[in-house]
Amino acid sequence: MDRFEYVKWFLKYIDDKTPVLFFYEVDTEKERYATRMTEVYANRRTVPVTEEGFEFITEAPIPTLDEINTEREFYAVNITKDEFEAVYSSDRYEGSIEFPAKETR
Repeated sequence: MDRFEYVKWFLKYIDDKTPVLFFYEVDTEKERYATRMTEVYANRRTVPVTEEGFEFITEAPIPTLDEINTEREFYAVNITKDEFEAVYSSDRYEGSIEFPAKETR
């Protein structure tokens, strides 16, 4: 198993001040804390999140995909490291920001 997991986490649109996507680099050997993260807003602007002097950028571990996807307002998928790096190093996200349709059970 790879040490890092890369996650693309969709949020249902709330307002222009709230991100619609999060991209995480999750350290699976360190209780699933994120080491790097980028927020994407409805206008497609990307904002890397940094915490100078800290090993992790999240205060709590990142849930698993199964845990995230139990909530109606969230949807998450694994992505590749290359996909993560492209977003992390960009100032604009060109991919889909549309919240995916979820299956109802």
